[in-house]
This record gives sequence, C-alpha cells and structure tokens, in this order.
Amino acid sequence: MLLSMRFKKVLVGVFALLVVVFCIFATAPGHQLIVFTINKSIPSLSIKLGEGRLLSGTPIDVSYQNEHTSFSAQQLEVSLEWLSCATVCLDISARKIDMHLKTRPTEPVPEQEKGEVNAPIHLGIKNFSVTQINASIDGQHIQLSQLKSSLNWRKERLHINNVELHAGKLSLLEQPSKPMVLPKVIPAIEVEVPNIPLSVIVTSVFVKQFDVIQGEQATQLGNLSAYAEVNSSSAKWQIFDAVISSSAILDGDLAKMQLHSNGSIDWSNNWQIQSNSALEVAHSQLSLNTSGPLSQLQVSFHSKGAYQSAVNGEFNLTQNNWPFDVKLNAQQLKFENVLTAPLERLTVDQLSLQAKGTLDDYALTLNTTGSSETNSVFVIKSRLQGSLSGVAIKNTQFRWRDSEANLSAHVDWRSGVTAKINGQIDKIPLILLSPKYENTQLGANIVATVAIDEEQWQTDVQRFELNGYLSDKPVNTTAKFSINQDLEGELSRLELDYGSNKLTMSGKLGKQLKLNGRLILAHSADTFLPVDAKMDAEFVLNGSSQTPEIAINANVKSLRYKDFLLNNAIVDLTSNSALNWQTYASIQAGKVSYDTTIVEDIDASLQGDLAKHTFAITSHGDIAAAVHLNGAWRNQQWQGQVSSATVSYLQQSMSLVTPASMIVSQSEAQFDKQCWKVFDSRACISAKQNFSSGDGLANIELSQLMLKDFNPWLKNVATLEGIASGELFVDWRSGQLNQADGQLKLQQAKVTTKEGERAHTLPIENLTATLGSTRELASINWQVNSSMLGRLSGQVAMPLTGIGQPSGSVEIIHMSLSPLSAILSKSLKQPIELSGDISGQLDLHGNLRSPTISGQISARDIAMQSAMSPVALVSSSVDIALNDKNADIKGELQALQGGTLSLDGQVSWEGQPVASISAVGKDFLIAPQPNVEVSISPNLILKYQQNKAFLTGQLQVPFGRIEIQTLPAGVVQVSQDQVIVDAQQEKVSRSPIAYTIDLDVSVGDDFRVKAFGLDSYIAGQLDVTKLPASPLLASGELSLNEGRYSAFGQDLLIKTGLIGFNGALNRPYLNVRAIRNPEVTANDVEAGIELSGSISSPKFSIYSQPAMDQSQALAYLLNGEPIGEGDNANSTVLTQLLLAQGLNRSEGLVSKTGEKLGFKDVSLSARGSGESTKVEVSGYLTPNVQVSYRVGVFDSLSEVAIRYRVFSKLYVEATSGLYDSIDLLYKFDWEPKSQ
Repeated sequence: MLLSMRFKKVLVGVFALLVVVFCIFATAPGHQLIVFTINKSIPSLSIKLGEGRLLSGTPIDVSYQNEHTSFSAQQLEVSLEWLSCATVCLDISARKIDMHLKTRPTEPVPEQEKGEVNAPIHLGIKNFSVTQINASIDGQHIQLSQLKSSLNWRKERLHINNVELHAGKLSLLEQPSKPMVLPKVIPAIEVEVPNIPLSVIVTSVFVKQFDVIQGEQATQLGNLSAYAEVNSSSAKWQIFDAVISSSAILDGDLAKMQLHSNGSIDWSNNWQIQSNSALEVAHSQLSLNTSGPLSQLQVSFHSKGAYQSAVNGEFNLTQNNWPFDVKLNAQQLKFENVLTAPLERLTVDQLSLQAKGTLDDYALTLNTTGSSETNSVFVIKSRLQGSLSGVAIKNTQFRWRDSEANLSAHVDWRSGVTAKINGQIDKIPLILLSPKYENTQLGANIVATVAIDEEQWQTDVQRFELNGYLSDKPVNTTAKFSINQDLEGELSRLELDYGSNKLTMSGKLGKQLKLNGRLILAHSADTFLPVDAKMDAEFVLNGSSQTPEIAINANVKSLRYKDFLLNNAIVDLTSNSALNWQTYASIQAGKVSYDTTIVEDIDASLQGDLAKHTFAITSHGDIAAAVHLNGAWRNQQWQGQVSSATVSYLQQSMSLVTPASMIVSQSEAQFDKQCWKVFDSRACISAKQNFSSGDGLANIELSQLMLKDFNPWLKNVATLEGIASGELFVDWRSGQLNQADGQLKLQQAKVTTKEGERAHTLPIENLTATLGSTRELASINWQVNSSMLGRLSGQVAMPLTGIGQPSGSVEIIHMSLSPLSAILSKSLKQPIELSGDISGQLDLHGNLRSPTISGQISARDIAMQSAMSPVALVSSSVDIALNDKNADIKGELQALQGGTLSLDGQVSWEGQPVASISAVGKDFLIAPQPNVEVSISPNLILKYQQNKAFLTGQLQVPFGRIEIQTLPAGVVQVSQDQVIVDAQQEKVSRSPIAYTIDLDVSVGDDFRVKAFGLDSYIAGQLDVTKLPASPLLASGELSLNEGRYSAFGQDLLIKTGLIGFNGALNRPYLNVRAIRNPEVTANDVEAGIELSGSISSPKFSIYSQPAMDQSQALAYLLNGEPIGEGDNANSTVLTQLLLAQGLNRSEGLVSKTGEKLGFKDVSLSARGSGESTKVEVSGYLTPNVQVSYRVGVFDSLSEVAIRYRVFSKLYVEATSGLYDSIDLLYKFDWEPKSQ
C-alpha cells in the first residue's frame, strides 16, 4: 500500500513535470518565459518575441552588445519543420541585420586535428532571406541588400544553392602612405595544405551589383554568375559572366570589362594550378592561362583585337627571388590618332621582349621596329641588367628617319634615387614640334647626374652641347650648371650662338643672385624667329632673390615683325626692389611704324619709386601725343592722375579737359570722371570695377558731339553732318549686367555716300533712342524723323539671362514715296514720278537669324509714271499682312489712262517657298513701248511651289492701238540657209524656274494695228500653253477686220484675213486676201494679192475675178484697168510695179539722209497713178512746216511744195512747178465700213 502510494506520487510528479515542460516548450506563454529567462540571465542580450512561439515564424528582435561586438537583428523569423527539405528543415528571414566587430590581438591558435566534420543529422535551410545587412570590422564596412540562398548539409557534404545578392558595397579604409622599404630578397612562397573538414559545393551565385570603394577609387562588379566547389584536397571555380568597371581608368571605353574564368587548384598534388580567364575590354580580348605546380608555373597571356600580343613565361615561386623566363611578342600594333602629327599613324610592326633571371638578377632585351608613315621606319633596341636595388641601361638605341639617339644610364634606388645619364642625339626630330622644322638638323650631347631623396633633389649637368643647323643657320650651344630643389646652384657657362646672334650668361643662383649676360642680335626673319632685328643688350641681376636689382641697357637699331617696324631705339632700365623698387626707365625711339601709320621721335620715361613716380611720353608723326601721369603706391593701392594729355591722329586732335584721377588695387579699380575734347565735340567717361565681387559701373556722357569731326577718320567711306548727344549708365553685379540706362539723340543729321559721280544723301532730322534694362531684360525704344524715310518708331527687347527670346516691333507712322523719285531717276537715268504713303506695324519674335514676323504694311495713294514703265498708276494701294513666315497680299491698282487691276494672294517661305496670287482686272491700260497701247481684262492665277511656276486663267484684250514704224534690232532672224563665218554662238538662256502656262486669250474687236502698210482691226481667240522644257504653243485664230494694206503703190482692202495658230506661237499660218478698191477698178473686176501658208515660208500670188492671166491681173491691181495693146501701157504698168517695190526698199535710206540734212520725219512715196505717177520726198523743217519735192516718173516735170499747218486739220499749201498755186486744205478723218 505504501509502495503504491509512493508510486502514485512519483507518477503524479513525473506527469506534473511533463505538463510543466510541455507548457514551457510547447505553448506561447512558455516561450515568453524562456525569452524572459534568457534576457535576465545574459544582461548584454535582448530578445523581443512577438505574439507566438519560437521556431514558428514569429518575428523576433535580437540585440547583443559588449566591448568588442555589437549585433542586432530586426524582424528575424525562424520556422522549424521536420522531415521536409531535411530531417531538420529551417526557414530563416530577417528585415535587417547589423553587426560591428573590433578585433583584438590574435593569440596563436592551437593546431586542430585534421579530419572530416559530419552533420549529426540531415540539416537543411529551405530559404534564407535578409533584406539588409550592415557589418563593419575595424572600420571596414560592408553593406548587403536582398540576400537570398538555401542550404543542405548531410554528413560531410554541404550544398549551398541559389545564392542571390541584389546589391553590395564594401568600403575599405584608405591606407596611409608608408615609406617604401626595398626588400633585400623576395622570399619563396611556402604554402601548407589547408584543413577543410567539409566538402562544400556552391551550385549557383548571382550578384547583380557589388561596389568596392577605397578613397577616391571605386570598382564595380556587376551581373556576376559563378559556381564553386572546395573539399579537403582541391578547389574548383567557374565564373560564367561578370562586368567589372573602375573609376581609376579614365577612358570610358576601357573602364568597363567583361570577365569569364574557370580553373582548379589541387593542393594534394604539389599545388597544381590550372586556370583559364578571358577579359573583354574596348573591342579587345585578353586571355590568361596558367598551369603546373608553383615550382614550374606556366603562364601565357594573349591579346586579340586592336593590339595583338602574346606573353609566355615560366615562374618558380618556391625559390627566393622567384626565378623566371618571360618572352613577349607583338605584331602590327596601331596607334592611330593617339599621337599628334607626324606620328598620328604610328604602327609597331614587330615588338619582342625577353627577360630571364631572378628578381634580384635579371637581364632584359627589347627590340622594336615600326613606322610612323610610308618610308618612315623607326627601330628601338635596348639591353639592361637589373636587380632589386637598381638597373643598368647598357645601351638603348632609337632610330627614326635620319634621327638616332643613344642612351646609357645607371639608376640606383637603395638610398633615394641616383642616376647617371649619358645621352647622345643626332638630328633631333624637331618636326615633332612643328612641320616647319622638317629640314632642321640639330645634335645634342648630355652628361648629367640626378639625385632624389624624398623632397630633396640635386641635378648636375657636367656637359650639355647642342650643335647643328636651325632654319639654315648654324647653332652652337654649350652649358654647364647645377641646381637643387631650392633653385640654388651655379651657372658656370651658357653660350648660345644662332647664326649671327649670340647669348652669353654666367653667375650664381640661389638666395643671392649674381648673374650677368649679353645679347647680340643681327637676325633676319626665319621660321624659328620671324623677326628682323639688330640690337646689342647687356643685363645684370644682383642681390637677394627676393629683392633683386635689375639693370638693362639695350641699343636697338631696327626691329621688324610683319607690318611693325622700330628704328633707332635706346632702352635704359635700372630697378632696385630693395629700395622700394626705385626705378629709372627710359625708351627713346627715332621711328615706329605700323602698316601706313608712322610715329617719330618717341620719348617715354618712368622715374621714382612705389611711393612716388612719374610717367611721361611724347611723340610726333601720324600719332602725336603728349601725356604726363603721376602715381603713387599707398595703402596697398596705386593712386594715379593723368595731369595732361593730348593725342592727335592724322592731324585730328583730342585733348584732356581736366586732370583725371584713378585708383587701382588688387580688389578694385576706379577711374574718376575724365572729359576729352575733339574739336568742338566733348565726351566724358567714368568707371569702377571690384575684382573680388565682379561688381562695377560705368558712365559715359556725350555733349554736343559734332558728327563732322569724325569725317577725316571715315576717309571716303561716307560724310557725316549733324549733332549728337546722349549718356549711358551701366551697372553690373558678379560679372552679369544688372542695369543699363541711356539715351542718344541725333539732330539735323545727314549721311552722304558717293557712287562714282553720283552722291546719295540720307537726311535724318531727328533720331531718339532710349535704353533701359534690368538683370533679366534690356529694351531699346527708338524713333526716327526723316524727310526721306518718314516717321518710324520701334522697340527691341533682349533677354539677358538666356531665358526667353528677343522680341521687337517697328511702326511705320508715315513714309512718303515722293523722295525716292529723285534717287530712282538718278540711278536709272530716266525721269520717274513716284508718290504715295506707306504705314504699318511689324512685330518680331524669336531667333535673331530667323525671326518670326507678324503685322501689316499698307501703301496708299500710289502714283507712278515713267517713260520706261509700261504702266502709269494713280490712286493705287497695296496691303501686305505678315504672319510668321506667311504673307497675304492684296492690291488695288488703277491705271492713269483708265482701268483697274486687283491683286490677291498668299506667299509662304517656311521651308520651300510657296505662292499663290490672283490678278483680276478690267480695261487696265498698259503701254509697253511708244505708239503701243493695250487694254487688258485679266483673270489670272499665278502659283509657285516646289521650284515650279504655274500661270492659268483668262486674258481679255478689248482695246489696243499699235503703230510700228521700224522693227527693233534682232526681230528679223537670219535665214537658215545662210551661214555667217566666225559668228559667235549665242548662249541659250534658260529660266532657273520651270514654269507651265495655260491661258485663254480673247482679243476684242477694238484692237487696231498699223504697221508697214497694214491698217486693220484684229479679233479672235487663242489658247496659249507651255510645259517645262518645251516651247510656247498656241491654238486658235485671229481675224483681220476692216483692214487696208498698202502694196505695189496701191491702197488695198483686206477682204479675207485669218492668222491661224496650231503649234509654236512664232509660227502661225496665214490666209490673207487684199483687193484693189472695186470703185476704182474697171469692168467690175476684182484684183488683188493672196498670202497663204506658214509665216516662215509664205506663198504670195496675184489673183483676179474673173480669172485671167497674171499680166492682166497685175494691170488691174496696179492701174485699175486692163493692159492696152501698145508697149507703152505695158511699160507703164511694169514701171509702176518696180517703182512701188523700190520706194518701199529705199524709204529707210532716204529718211536717214534727210535727218543728216536737218529734216525730220523724212519720207519717200509715190503719188498719182498711170502716166501721172510721181515720186515725192517730203520732210518737216519745223513741227508745222512741211517741204515736198516731186518728180514725174513718165515726164520730166518737177515741183516744190511748202505746206503750213494753221490748225490741227487746216493747212495752207504753196506749189511751184509747171503751174504755181496756193491751196487751202482741210482734213477729214473717216473710217470706211467693212466690205
């Protein structure tokens, strides 16, 4: 019973314990108790558990901090699953993890036993995800963003899968510079076999971006994709892809590189290394391969692309100083556009380098051949012997073209750097400096020693020689000197001979200077020194280097540079900086000329010290000056005053009215008001500038500025008259314009220019311009009153900050066209009467080179009349409306003799010009030449686009009067069957614009033509067309109505008159019949002439009705009756025919002969008919007195007649001949009706 009770108590206790353990480990309050107990037990540890249990995904905040370690995790979630991804499967995530470590001095770690580590159970991490990780170790910081992975550990094999990192950053401390300690030996690499107890496989790693920053250098690794495996005997890796960029590489093309690599290390087999790496950079591919153990490591490096090379070598890293044998070979290395001319096409054809030995005892041989251009081969050969403590260059040779350089040196860096150099150069290639030295031949020898120890250095040049020819002049130079970092030393000798020029210098350098020299020039200009000079100068430099004393004495006989010439000048200068820069300087020159300007007897002097000094200059000649200036250096500023000044140029004098003061310091400059007088003109200026802030101001005043005073300086360009006045105030802040205000007035101004013997004067009675501005905008308002231009005003606004665009406006208040009549008459040498008024408003915006223009221009009451113009206008108007790059044109034109013409159209010049203009008129009278008047009623449209013109519409000609006395030259073309020897072929003129014409021309019944015996009205319809590259074509016909034609001495009536067109406009077809007046023709016979066929080869015939032979028809045509039976009648008819033809051909000759004798309007004609036919020569002595002489053809009777015009149609005629008579004549005008 007792045992049973005890068993029950034990059982109850065990059960109670199990319940407590279950409550603690299986419930949320129990887990809270565990967390509470841990927090109390470990003071530096803090755990905050959310609502839930441990290992169930409940968020946990953990922080731990002690003297050397600080750790915190936020939103840490850990989930535990059994028999899922492994026996124990975890899911771990955190929002942020911070960890900071400070390392302590390390103690020797006891050697651990080698062996494998096996997982006690199958452990897996299904998902490991951290949003942000910040860690630092002894000031080195690392940041990781969005890290993800998974893990599986079974026995001795650990698999890490799918490692992903979105961004990472490693910040390393910048290492302080340490003095370089040269090692005496490079120790061999001794490596031990590592103890790796696990077999680790990283199946996949992807890093999107990882930055490594140290100081100002940054390296970025991007898009890294890799695989890695390591175990107790070896390691393998493979980098599928990676992009590397570095800020240390300035070239943008070289800064980004793409890397691929794979390899393995087997330390169980004498550290066998096998790797293959490829790097792509700037269109080039680099590959690095290694193989073999550390004692016989084979390394090969190859580059492909623009620079192809191969390096092969063998290294023994297990011995001291690493014995090696390396060979480099490269071919066709092109460095185009890397160097300047003439090396811009440098190409290395073959480069070989071989180095063998150890790092403390090696020999290197370099051989290079190449070319800079065709037939410009260079060769480089070098041999050197080196060690860890120095290098000896036994012989280095460089040859290029005719140049050759040899260098030998020994450099030792065991204690600082010391170098002994011995160099020789034959035919220095100065063409590398400039192509103008292509034929220069100079050689140099140098023997020098250089020693550098940290910040101290010393250079001793035992011998420097330069000999040869420069610009075809001999050069001989020798020098010997020594100098250190404090510029202390001694110039033992410097002698330079260049042609006939010589420079010598010697003395001591350092804190105490003692240098003297002499310069002798007898030089003619060449490419090296483009100056002609003859001078002798001596100079001395003594005293402290801080406050030296300078003395210069020079005698310049002549000095010429381009258009500048100085003759007979003496320069004397002494200055002692120790005595407050006590200075005496004098320059006396007999003559100075530049281009055509000559200045003589120049005397300039400067005397005094900083506390008080004076400057004076006088000169004569084209520029005559007398300027006197006083100055002093006080309170860290120079204070000066121009006490008097007179300057004249080309005998035009300008003088200072009152003394002008000025102050200049390092921080600012101030010029008080100074006024200058030029003849009767006066101008004043003052200014101030602060150099530190960039602020300043200036003020200019013009009072009664006579424009005529500037005419001598304008020479023959123009002549000015008038008076100008104004002022300008400018204020700027920090170098930027802050304010500008001013105004300018011109009164009674005239600008006269000459063109040959003609003078053109532009009068401007009044011009006013006002300037105002702010920091953002400057504006100008102006107004012009001119008797020629009229009244105009405008405004211009210019932005000063770069924001916005310029704008402006122009208002034409009133502009008269009448003043242009005289100018046009003089220019065209023809009287032109022009009148009218122009007004308008234009607005301009945008770019100054291509502004946007809008507004309107109107011309009213336009009247124009000239003998050379076919149109005389009166009361006409034209309106032009502008909108950006488009214009609307409207016009109403009225002819002086009657008729109107309306214009309406649009023009655009945005891109390709486009235009469309219509012309509609009624009875618009034009007179293209004397005795020609035509009235037109057009309805036309002219279009222009794509460089083509189109003219379409209707053209009515209701009225016309044409009288032609003689044909203009060139109208009658030479027949095609005639060949003129040595005739110059005329060039065919082609229009630059292709055009198309389609017109309907209608000629009314009031169009009369009088020409060469024809007097007729013309009417009809024509269709005129033209296509590009084709002649002008016409179709239709014109009829001759109520016409008369004088032929064969007869006044013929046109019975039928048709002119047909069906082709080229200048080749119509004729169908004309002209008959003798039936009233004066016997026997009711109709006799006449017939003209038919093409105008180029018409057919002419005589016909009659009824039909009869040609002789009878001709008799009826000429005499109005048939031929009689006797020969006298036939002779009379034929004589009358020949007389009519002869008179027609001789009329021009008689007219010219009469004009030579003083007669005007001389004519030759036939009077009468039959046997009473007479030849008459008549002409005018005065406009009202006509003299005639008549001779009978078939008799010998002659008579003289004088006719006097009393009124326009009343005449008195006195005749003296067989009978003397006085007749009173009255003239009637009548037009016969058409037959």
